[in-house]
Amino acid sequence: MQTIKIEIENSIYKKISDSGINLQEKFREMIYDLLDDGYPSISTKEAKKRVENAVRRYKDGTMKTISHNDMWSSIESDCKVTV
Repeated sequence: MQTIKIEIENSIYKKISDSGINLQEKFREMIYDLLDDGYPSISTKEAKKRVENAVRRYKDGTMKTISHNDMWSSIESDCKVTV
C-alpha cells in the first residue's frame, strides 16, 4: 500500500476537521471512483480477441448492423423523457 500526501491551507483543513468529515475515507472513495468506469476489467489479450471477433463477424456478414438513421432514431427514442 502507498501513501498520498496533499497540502491544503490550514483554514480549509480546520473546516474539514471541525466538520467531522473522514478526509482519508472521502479521498479513498474519490480515487476508486476515478478508476472504476462501471465495467469489469479485461486483459489486452481479451480486448484483441473481442475486436478480432467483431471484425470477423462484420466481414462474414453475421454481424447485425443498422442504418445510420435507424441508429439515431433508436438513440432519440431511448433518450425521451416521459412525465
